[in-house]
Amino acid sequence: MIPTAFLPSPSAALRAVLLGASLLILQGCGMVYKTTGDVLMGFGRSEMLPHMMADDDTRIACAAGEAQTPLLLAFERVGSNPDKLAVLMYVTASSCTDDLALEQELRYLRAVKQGNVGEAQDARILQKRYAAMSAKRQYEAYRRLMSAFNNPKDGECPKLKKEFDQLVWMIGMVGGVQALLNDSVADGSVGVPRDIAAKVERGAACLNNDQWWGAPRGIRASIWNILPMLAPANAQSWEELQKAADAGFRDGVRLGSAMYVLAAYSKGDDAHLRKAIRDFAANDKNINPEYRMMDVMAGSIIGGISDRMWTEATGRRTPLGGLGTFWDDAAKSQPTMNIDDLL
Repeated sequence: MIPTAFLPSPSAALRAVLLGASLLILQGCGMVYKTTGDVLMGFGRSEMLPHMMADDDTRIACAAGEAQTPLLLAFERVGSNPDKLAVLMYVTASSCTDDLALEQELRYLRAVKQGNVGEAQDARILQKRYAAMSAKRQYEAYRRLMSAFNNPKDGECPKLKKEFDQLVWMIGMVGGVQALLNDSVADGSVGVPRDIAAKVERGAACLNNDQWWGAPRGIRASIWNILPMLAPANAQSWEELQKAADAGFRDGVRLGSAMYVLAAYSKGDDAHLRKAIRDFAANDKNINPEYRMMDVMAGSIIGGISDRMWTEATGRRTPLGGLGTFWDDAAKSQPTMNIDDLL
């Protein structure tokens, strides 16, 4: 006989049973949540991503990136791995703050043109704040990219057998470059490592250039143009950028053209810049329907640079339907009057 003093009271026994049942239920909930997360990741890869890539509404994509990223990452707490989809979500979400930063930059340019010092200073401050937010999101996308592919050593290519993995790798590379550029605008406040440019230059070489519309070579050539010390011997960056742009025109995704425009704008090369913008605007008939969003985002990059040029020169952005035209075109095309005819 066990002395009754050593037996648990009925209430204590009941509490133990309830505690055990609660633990089992919680454990079961955790399994359900993980299963739900895994299903969500699979759905995102097979259904949501193709739908988003085929759309042409960047504002919806921007809103989806900001709204869905917290939900997606919450499943990380129960054992799901959202890293690959997170790369796409963070880069997409950064397009929202990129647009906000651009609006403040345009406000700054207008204020400078009008001599309104206080307005210009305020606009520049807000531009830097939004650029910092973009840099933070884009750097997180790059960090997630490295985690998703087990942090490959510098110059080492990960296994990219699936088309989805290749797309994630390419978008993550672009995000890394964007993070560096935005952090520069934000006075380095985010602390994006400076060596990302070199890592992206080597990482883009892991992709099949022909399969991805010439964009991988365009990414590399744009970096060579901005940072010549990273270019291989005898590299002809402008020629490579033109080849990337031509491949994008042919295949219907003009990301290579956006790389050309970014490189020319960063270098302050007006002749190359105007040519690249005109070429982009003239090649808008053969868009790949499966990757329409990529082409639209390339157009947003180019449109933003065109707006900066127009605003700095005239105080207003590119006219509706006027991408590829410039404020001084009419003056240049105006026929000169022959005074002898008048006489």
